[in-house]
Amino acid sequence: MAKPIKRVSLQSEIIKYIQSYIEEHDLKEGDRLPSQGQFIEMMQVSRTALREAVKTLEAEGIVEVKNGKGIFVGCRGRKATALESLIGFTMERESLIEALEARRAMETELMAMVVRNATDQEMDELGELTEVLMKKVRADERDTEEDKAFHEKIYLMCHNKVFYAVLKVLDEYTDRLWQFPLDIEDPFKASMPYHEMLYQALRERDIKKAQKINNKLLDCVYDDIAIAHQ
Repeated sequence: MAKPIKRVSLQSEIIKYIQSYIEEHDLKEGDRLPSQGQFIEMMQVSRTALREAVKTLEAEGIVEVKNGKGIFVGCRGRKATALESLIGFTMERESLIEALEARRAMETELMAMVVRNATDQEMDELGELTEVLMKKVRADERDTEEDKAFHEKIYLMCHNKVFYAVLKVLDEYTDRLWQFPLDIEDPFKASMPYHEMLYQALRERDIKKAQKINNKLLDCVYDDIAIAHQ
């Protein structure tokens, strides 16, 4: 018999519930999931909370919502990401720490490459992205897409296709931290002010300052992972 879920981070719990349902019932791509009404009854959550969680799952390709027909298992409902397939990463604390350690090492060199290779126009474009991001942060609005755009721009500014490709593979995995919150409210919120500071350091073309600020940004992510897995 289905049991109501606990309210830790509601969206995260709903996401986990639906993922577990897919696994436990061995559902494949295209298989129909319970209706929204059935999920609401099973989990005893609001329609709004369920809708937001389903939107997140749909963005990941784990489910597909067909208007007038229902919710179905998506193309990635049972598939691992590229990085998980290659390395066997999971959402366990040790794997997250390893991914962040790799990201820290690569981004240390990334900061130097951006300072050396980025054009003034690219710096202006990064400034515009930073302004949009910080407006969202100060208004306490959801800023996931703006944050992704900020980091994506920095990756491109290194002007090294191989380095960019490797960073994107890593990002494919760490991005899931945003899509599937770690049972904490406002994950990584403490890191947001460092984005503006990082832009300023890059704008000044100060390698050591940029590296130091980027490390502080990643430290905030480490701290949230530690809290989530206590």
